[in-house]
Amino acid sequence: MTMDAAAGPESPQATERSYAQRWTWESHAWGTHCLNCLGTCPYRVFVRDGAVAFEEPGGTIPQVEEGVPDMNPLGCQKGAAWSRQLSSEDRVLHPLRRVGERGGGEWEQISWEEALEEIAEALVEAIDMEGPESIIFEETVEGGLLTQAPFLRFAGLLGAVTLDANGLVNDFPVGQHLTFGKFSSMSSVDDTFHTELLLLWHSNPGYTWIPYHHYISGSRYSGGTVVTIAPDYNASAVNSDMFVPVTPGTDAALALAMCNTIVEEGLVDEAFVRSQTDLPLLVHADTGRFLRGPEVFEEESEDRFFWWDLESGLEPAPRDSLLLDGSKPALEGSWEVTLQDGSQAPVTTVWELLKRRLADYTPEKASEICGVNPETIRRLGRLAATKRTKILEGFNAPKYYHGDLMERSMVLLLALTGNWGRPGAGIQGLALAGFDGYLLFPMKSASGVDETARILDGIDGAIEDLKSRDPDATDEIIGNQLLQMAVVSGTSTPPVFFNYHHCGYEDAWNRSEWSDPHMTKSFDEYLTEAVQRGWWGGLNKPGRTLDPQVLFIVGTNPLRRARGGRAKLLENLWPKLEKIVVADFRMSTTALHADIVLPVAMHYERPNLQYAVTNTFRLTFSDAATQPRGEAKTEWEIFRLLAEKVQDTAKEEDVLEFLDGRRQTRRLDNLVDSFTSQGAFVDEEAVIDEWIRDSVEAETLPAGTSVDTLRQDGSVRFTGLGIFSPGLSVAGDVSSDKVLTSYQWHTEDGLPFPTLTRRAQFNIDHPWFIDADEALPRHKDPPKMGGEYPFLVTSGHSRWTVHSISMGNRSLLETHRGRPLVVLNSDEAAARDISDGDTVRVFNDQGEYEAMARTTARVRPAQMIIYNGFEPHMYPGWKGANEVEPGMVKWLHLVSRYGHLRYLPFGWQPVPADRAVFVDVEKAGG
Repeated sequence: MTMDAAAGPESPQATERSYAQRWTWESHAWGTHCLNCLGTCPYRVFVRDGAVAFEEPGGTIPQVEEGVPDMNPLGCQKGAAWSRQLSSEDRVLHPLRRVGERGGGEWEQISWEEALEEIAEALVEAIDMEGPESIIFEETVEGGLLTQAPFLRFAGLLGAVTLDANGLVNDFPVGQHLTFGKFSSMSSVDDTFHTELLLLWHSNPGYTWIPYHHYISGSRYSGGTVVTIAPDYNASAVNSDMFVPVTPGTDAALALAMCNTIVEEGLVDEAFVRSQTDLPLLVHADTGRFLRGPEVFEEESEDRFFWWDLESGLEPAPRDSLLLDGSKPALEGSWEVTLQDGSQAPVTTVWELLKRRLADYTPEKASEICGVNPETIRRLGRLAATKRTKILEGFNAPKYYHGDLMERSMVLLLALTGNWGRPGAGIQGLALAGFDGYLLFPMKSASGVDETARILDGIDGAIEDLKSRDPDATDEIIGNQLLQMAVVSGTSTPPVFFNYHHCGYEDAWNRSEWSDPHMTKSFDEYLTEAVQRGWWGGLNKPGRTLDPQVLFIVGTNPLRRARGGRAKLLENLWPKLEKIVVADFRMSTTALHADIVLPVAMHYERPNLQYAVTNTFRLTFSDAATQPRGEAKTEWEIFRLLAEKVQDTAKEEDVLEFLDGRRQTRRLDNLVDSFTSQGAFVDEEAVIDEWIRDSVEAETLPAGTSVDTLRQDGSVRFTGLGIFSPGLSVAGDVSSDKVLTSYQWHTEDGLPFPTLTRRAQFNIDHPWFIDADEALPRHKDPPKMGGEYPFLVTSGHSRWTVHSISMGNRSLLETHRGRPLVVLNSDEAAARDISDGDTVRVFNDQGEYEAMARTTARVRPAQMIIYNGFEPHMYPGWKGANEVEPGMVKWLHLVSRYGHLRYLPFGWQPVPADRAVFVDVEKAGG
């Protein structure tokens, strides 16, 4: 054989050369995936011949705390395959205009000039004829900060309505908020290494925590115990020490039975309970309502509460500190208190009421509800009481109708065992912290640190004024008050009113058989009462009588996401709309039903920053490694150009001045200067630079941090939580050599919680909660949402995509069946003559859809799993899994203006449920 033959096209040497050529590159940049993903993983993006050839995890994050592993490599298969989507078949490369009926699938390519002109005309006409609140934007958690900022800025200048993102997607841990007044119990993920007992509860980190999963393994290797609590044997159970199968929707019963064990066996951390919670506070023995200041002292405030000191008797509970400082409030007992009017009132403690409640949840009684063996319940309770315990909760529990009760019960378990505010303890929430430059930006009318200093001085003055009215208020509480004041003049509103008045949810939400039997009135009556009482003043928009005219969708996908399915929106909302505009980089289901689709530059094609979350507690940069494909533009450029067109159109139509929804005068002839701050922020590079400079000025980023240093390093760790309440709510020390531990300030420094009682609050004594028997945590069965059917649907994030973003990625399609599927128990399926791979019809009184059946023994009988992410147009007839979800809203979440139950953007509000829907299934065509 000659050397030439040995080096032929099929030779080993040729194969090696071909493989080596595949990994050659000419340039590289840092990138990340600015999605609704909390990974913030720095990737190196490699470019060859002007296109992205491949990407790989950066692996450059330094260790923070000695003895705790670093976060590297940070990545997953979705990130490793992201570059395949830059040229995928569903990519939108040019502006498109609908031809024919909406959803008909016929499009024509138009110029940017035509697209922007048509949109501008629709916006100006809507403002002129109906007012700016007829223009609706969906807030988004996709796309990173440079997707959010431009359309929120544009909408704010118009006085449009922006529907709160958390009210749309429901990643809102309601039970955590009810207890803590926030849901920011999110230590950095490396804190998981300190955990001695890790409860994987309503989460499946084997699917959803891939970048961080090594900390779970690390916790086990260092002696920790990992327990999966779930209805089905999932991917996370495989790597756990214990698997606890629980009947879907009964987690509150399990948690309360664990609490019962802790109380009965004398394992309660009483010092922690006295200091941190409302359990020692006094309540009226007959009503369960707190004993309040004006009842006892004439000049006392409504938010003054009392306890019974074991030495001095009746005392006001401090509101400025959780530290006991020598006080020892009683947990147990009953007393007579003389009220201001001279009458005697029998009082007891919240703890006494709670003990009576827990008596209903012995392990034996709870076992009949949740299906967990009583001895297993006792074992779990003892473990939680004797170990540093962390609950790794995903965003699954909030999506249950009674998910708030589940979470309140889970947090109670942590309270009784002293398990928050120290390393390795707590419950996973969500916290946005550190990037103050982003939060300062909307307040600035010009660029530069002088303008920043002016704004900071104004904030300081407002804080000083509010503190003079409430000297005991913490900086976090004052920050919340400032946010509530900003809501009045802002655009954000809870979507519940829009959905009820305009999207067709009224019938479903008023079906009493799909709701909680404790409701004494219809949902409509509760909603009307809440509005008439002024609980949601100014947020009921657009009102019932104002039809929306323009729907602007940037990076969201309501026809896939909306509970109730695309049919509900297409039948009720779509006919009202004069113009539907979608700005996206791919042809989503919503884009397929739009009037105009605008092509957006993707990650790796534009500079961007991912959300500043405490999971990694790092700011991660994504650069433009290549030019945008086709005619794609960034959102900042799109809305700057649209501002120009709206300004020109307004001048042509003589619509220069108008009144917004609050009857304030606005102008359209200065829209461009307002959007760009007189030319200071023409592109996203200038915006990012401003954000970073201001964050350095606020000392939340290291001195010297700049766009250039981020281009060099890819990410940087924050140096502070910031001055705004979202960051302050983390309540933990920031140290260069310690992991971030949330709620540390509450336990170590006695910082009060931002609740009505200034303590972790388990007694919600609002009349609606009392009437529902939910003042204290309890278990309630899931209501029969969807009707009387045998299967209960559970769900979760799939392993193959972040929501629907990567469901069309060809590389990832090769790792699963590549089509929508429902997971059924093998025996249950066989009894219905359903085999693996069959197409089945899933149906209830709400709707129906068809999908492939996947049969397995890991799912319990009468359970059905449908993982999220499949687009409706991937199903037969374009009917997706959300067609069977009524999207019920729990009426108690309409309560507002009760202490900490007040609307804040991304915070307290009614949210739709989509777990534990009841359905039936049969072979399709049968």
